[in-house]
Amino acid sequence: MLRLLLTLVALNAVLLGLEVPRYAGLAPYWLAWEAVLLVGLFALLPAGRLARGLAWLAGGVLLVLVVLALFEALTRASLTRPLNVIQDWVLLDAVYQLVTGNLGTPATVLLGIVLVAGLIAVIWGASRGLYALSSGSAGARPVPLSLAVGLLGLGLVGTATGVRDMAPAGTDAPAAGMVQQQIAAGQAAIAENQDFRARLEKSRKQAGAQPLPGLSGVDVILGLVESYGVSAVFDARYAPVIVPSLESIGEELDAAGLHVVTGVLEAPIAGGQSWLAHASLLSGLQVRYAGHYDALQAEPRDTLVQDFQATGHHTAMLAPAIQLDWPEGRWFGWDRIVDKHAFDYAGPPFFWVTMPDQYTWSFFEREVRAASEDPIFAMLALVSSHAPWTPILPVLEDWDGIGDGAIFDQWADQGPAPETLWRDFDRVREYYAESVRYSLEVTGAYAARFADEETLFVMLGDHPSAALITGLDTSWAVPVHVISGDPQLLEPFRARGFVPGMQPPSEQAEHGFDALRGWLRDAFGGAPGKD
Repeated sequence: MLRLLLTLVALNAVLLGLEVPRYAGLAPYWLAWEAVLLVGLFALLPAGRLARGLAWLAGGVLLVLVVLALFEALTRASLTRPLNVIQDWVLLDAVYQLVTGNLGTPATVLLGIVLVAGLIAVIWGASRGLYALSSGSAGARPVPLSLAVGLLGLGLVGTATGVRDMAPAGTDAPAAGMVQQQIAAGQAAIAENQDFRARLEKSRKQAGAQPLPGLSGVDVILGLVESYGVSAVFDARYAPVIVPSLESIGEELDAAGLHVVTGVLEAPIAGGQSWLAHASLLSGLQVRYAGHYDALQAEPRDTLVQDFQATGHHTAMLAPAIQLDWPEGRWFGWDRIVDKHAFDYAGPPFFWVTMPDQYTWSFFEREVRAASEDPIFAMLALVSSHAPWTPILPVLEDWDGIGDGAIFDQWADQGPAPETLWRDFDRVREYYAESVRYSLEVTGAYAARFADEETLFVMLGDHPSAALITGLDTSWAVPVHVISGDPQLLEPFRARGFVPGMQPPSEQAEHGFDALRGWLRDAFGGAPGKD
């Protein structure tokens, strides 16, 4: 009986642990019916090859469920949504790159060893505990038949009713519920993928390149601030840092003779996968999953890049975080892609952040914009406000002194190391706010110094931050600040609800990132602009 109770308690604890990601803590249950079912089943089985094989099978299934729960926790924490195995399995490499970028390869390998050891302990312990219940096994006393049958019956009934949400209060069937959840998510994924492909095909003709004569001769620059969502502005934890910064940027722009209007757009993702945000802005389709991204790039297709090329612009993508071969970026047909290796940066990396945003803007102005004889259409994927958010750099007033970035050496060892900072989540949130402030102020300072009447400058977030920062069920909208020395260039945005100044008008967005291409075409695809 003691062996039975210990096995039941251990299995119950592991199975209830599967619900931790869903509830962001302990589940409001005290009993997992599958634990009762398994204990009852193995108490009825005679010891032997069948019982041993089934014990290892049960341990293997439990191992798979624990791994799914770990990925569920990671997905909810990083992407602010539940795991969908069909959509998300392709992200394993991205997860590895992110972890190694923040913790380094040795720490990542050590973490992997610890996780594997823990998972092996789960399957081994479950298998041994269950097999020990089988009648006649070494050192075990047979469990009374009536008790074994009763436990098996209770487990079957409880699991079945738990799946249908009819189990008694305080009980659940978490394993069966997890399987049911992934089946439903898989069916939804298949439907979503079919719908995306249908929209791809339906919009194929409209996707052809269209000149934008209303922007002829105008530099159009998209600066995407990493992890900058409306929660950074409206959340009481971050507003005291971000709102004064926005007000200061607005004053700086006004002093430079520039105008600014602000609105919100809903990002296709939250927490990560910035490339989906880029694809949504450029393609005019809301690209939410990696599979949709692959489907988009399965055939040649025109985007905003080709629209601006047809208008006479030189097009450039600056992606300081890209360190490997990037065929996906080449698919867009940029005239120039500047990845980490194409910058002449001589300063230090700051953990995952390969170079600070102020250097990225400095290089862009010096080596891309000023060097082009044609007007520029550029997208800059800024990275200073990417986790781990340490150290926080100052904004340098002397842009001419930035040069090759060696000036940033003095901050190489400043600030806490990620492994120290991330022991205190409240402190992590403080550093998040400061890193967003830095990126906003650098970007605003660039606009104030280098934008003019022949510039349409768009500063926006690429997506909200992860659930650790925003909390669960928060808006996926991001602020969009549109800046120019020519107020007429801002009128199309005013007509779509954008308001004067740097403060977003709302936490909720009526339109997604996919709207921007259509807006530019509608507003600037007709009347010719400046020569």
